[in-house]
Amino acid sequence: MPGVMEAVVCAGIAFRHLFTLGWCPCSSERPSVSVSFLQAPVVVRLGSGVAVMGSGSVFKRCGCRASGVGEQVCPGLRRRGHGSWYFAVDLGHLPGERCRVRRGGFASREAARAALRRAQGLDTAERDPAAWTVTEWLQHWLDTRTRLRPRTRNGYAEHIDRYLTPHLGGALLSELTPGLVQQAFDAISYHTTPTGDRLSPATVQRVRATLRAALNTAVRERLLPSNPARGLRLEPGTGARPVVWTDQAVAEWRHGGVRPAVAVWTKEQTRQFLDFASDHRLYALFHLVALTGLRRGEVVGLRWEDVDLVKGTVRVARQLQSNRGGLVELAPKSAASRRMVALDHTTTGVLRRHQWRQQQEAQARGQEWDPREFVFTGARGGPLAPERLSRLFRKLNDESGLPPVRLHDLRHGAATLALAAGVELKVVQAMLGHASIVLTADTYASVLPEVAREATERTAWLVLRDSGRVRRCARARRGRRVLDSAWTHPGPISTNSRLS
Repeated sequence: MPGVMEAVVCAGIAFRHLFTLGWCPCSSERPSVSVSFLQAPVVVRLGSGVAVMGSGSVFKRCGCRASGVGEQVCPGLRRRGHGSWYFAVDLGHLPGERCRVRRGGFASREAARAALRRAQGLDTAERDPAAWTVTEWLQHWLDTRTRLRPRTRNGYAEHIDRYLTPHLGGALLSELTPGLVQQAFDAISYHTTPTGDRLSPATVQRVRATLRAALNTAVRERLLPSNPARGLRLEPGTGARPVVWTDQAVAEWRHGGVRPAVAVWTKEQTRQFLDFASDHRLYALFHLVALTGLRRGEVVGLRWEDVDLVKGTVRVARQLQSNRGGLVELAPKSAASRRMVALDHTTTGVLRRHQWRQQQEAQARGQEWDPREFVFTGARGGPLAPERLSRLFRKLNDESGLPPVRLHDLRHGAATLALAAGVELKVVQAMLGHASIVLTADTYASVLPEVAREATERTAWLVLRDSGRVRRCARARRGRRVLDSAWTHPGPISTNSRLS
């Protein structure tokens, strides 16, 4: 008898709502109940104006009370214009807790019913602000941001699905508090990565940035009075700094497998890799990235129309990103990323040879060759996927026997080598396409050992030259020149002394 049982349960729910709203069984008003099992809603109509719809109810009430009857329904509610219409709904989003929303002041029953449907999610054209859950709002926020890059959108979606929805998704947006958000992020910080490591503080900070951006939009739309994600107490997330592969670091890596998260080759190691990859068909790509610091998406997006081999320049006008199994062409990362990069004569010659070899491949392929004229291509002239390029570089890195770095670390290395060569920081910033010189100085300026050593010698000379501790006789005893007050400093660090 499942049908009878369902009817009894639904009728019980309906009468429970009626008792809550003040209806008495001894009243002369007899409600008529109609039950539909399509979605198991219960609709109850009462002469004084009560309708119960599933987990929500629409009713009419006023501020006056009938004398002697306490909380019973006011008889004046039968008159038109007396009182106003309300709805109440149990959203049931929080497990084990009653999540009830009640709103009133509607002029008609139809208006209250429409508001109830919006609160229940049956009519998404216009949602009641009080009925948004955090999950629904985050998804709405992400769906309405139409100008996001694919990788940025995927990152936001991962933060929402993996971290925010499990801990905050069921809460009502209007009931979100700083304490609730803090509790959620305390739990998120104990998540583990697929490799079993605890989630890094930098990742937790990025998840917080996603939530804060979504809630800022809710504040602008006046759904929240303030952003409850502000002022959280989180462990500071500092990005990994590039570490140079010194002899000691290489020895530790070979002995125990210890490697930094972000590593940079020295100039000798960079030269060894380029010598190893010199016969590869994409050697020109690695040469270009190692010396100019182009981003991965920028270098695979280059076309021959962007390369001027006469003037020796490369124009960065686009980038390629992977999205859902395909490639999308996008504008550069920022206005500063849209730039002109100067080439040295050696790199220009490498690109000339690469262009000649590519023309030979195109002639051999004939009509199979992709006509879009990308500088670096696959076997049939099509563009290279950034992930495929990273895998290729990792394979060549392993075969070369050099300590491991990522393809993006060649960009770090280009900045480091340029600074070691005496290039001004502002010029390096323009070469890398950074909007701020602080980012260039703070992130990409790893110090090579020989540069650091020469800097300490210059500092010691400046401090000790007049101290009396530096004597000419020590030069004869030790067989080397000692800095003293009579010796003149040779001047700035020369390019030849740095790069020899």
